[in-house]
Amino acid sequence: MNKKIKNSCPDRLPKIPPKRKRFSFQTLRKSVIFTKKSLKKLPMPNTTEQQLEKVRGKRDLSVFDFLSIDDLSIRDIELILELAEIFKKAGTEEIELLEGVTIINAFYENSTRTRLSFELAGKHLEATVANITASTSSVKKGESLLDTVETLSALQAKIIVMRTAEAGAQAFVARHVPSSIVNAGDGWHEHPTQAMLDAKTMLDHHGSMKGKVLTIVGDILHSRVFGSLFRIAKKLGAKVRVSCPRTFVPAEVETLGVEVITDLSKALDGAHVVYALRVQEERGAGGFIPSLKDYSGAYAITKERLAIARKDAILMHPGPVIRDIDVASDLVTHPQSRILTQVENGLAVRKAIIWLLAKRMDGKIKPFTLK
Repeated sequence: MNKKIKNSCPDRLPKIPPKRKRFSFQTLRKSVIFTKKSLKKLPMPNTTEQQLEKVRGKRDLSVFDFLSIDDLSIRDIELILELAEIFKKAGTEEIELLEGVTIINAFYENSTRTRLSFELAGKHLEATVANITASTSSVKKGESLLDTVETLSALQAKIIVMRTAEAGAQAFVARHVPSSIVNAGDGWHEHPTQAMLDAKTMLDHHGSMKGKVLTIVGDILHSRVFGSLFRIAKKLGAKVRVSCPRTFVPAEVETLGVEVITDLSKALDGAHVVYALRVQEERGAGGFIPSLKDYSGAYAITKERLAIARKDAILMHPGPVIRDIDVASDLVTHPQSRILTQVENGLAVRKAIIWLLAKRMDGKIKPFTLK
């Protein structure tokens, strides 16, 4: 009985929590501890996207299409390489720089490294990426290349990456569509994005190519890689040598500032970069030499031949490597080899290029004429 009375005493009853104050933005503003001044002092998250935007600033490429190294200024090259370095460090990180942008890869010749790196570059930047080939397009039905590209452009493709067997095809269609055209290789002419990744690979190792010797060995006559490589090397101030059978030497190539040395040992002496090219049999190059065995005996890069170059020389090759014909098998992953580094740099460089083309800071629109 006493217990019941004791428990019923008012001072033993559970306390009623105080009535909560009604929420208002005014009380919220008073309770916020950060001011605009204090927020400025706080360290902001340093994301990859922020780094890229800071380095780029308001800079754009001087071109709307990526067709030839000749079209690029030194500032263009520097901008691409600066951004590529950040993209390389980011690896496969997905960055929403190209969300809502459509990129179409139209490859009319076979490709592994170039096509895959463009596809992955677009996807890593959150773009919508589609691929077509000659065997799956209406070209098989007789449609012209221009009609095909105009169709792709009508599908709102911001960028069309093209590889063709015909030199100059990309430059022709670029004049007639609003989409930015990227040359991923046109016949024997040029391969400018390959030259950009090659420039990054050489500069990452040597710091500068001014006055340095680049020796290119192999089938330069049929090589679009050579077409862009010697152009960018000259822009970077390098001395360019080529070494190959006379049948692989293009007419009047010396007038382009290229030194021809058929004796491989002499060409390798003092070289900072040894760049091997394959014999392009699919373009009929096999008919320019007695046999691949004879060619490899005279021009394949072996450990003994690489040793003739400088001790700090690097070995490069655009791929695909034909082992023991272009390069001795044991050199492909040698410490001096940068063949796989080139592949890695290709992904970073192509991310930079498609971002710069797809998102201009100045708001300018590409001029074109419908045909």
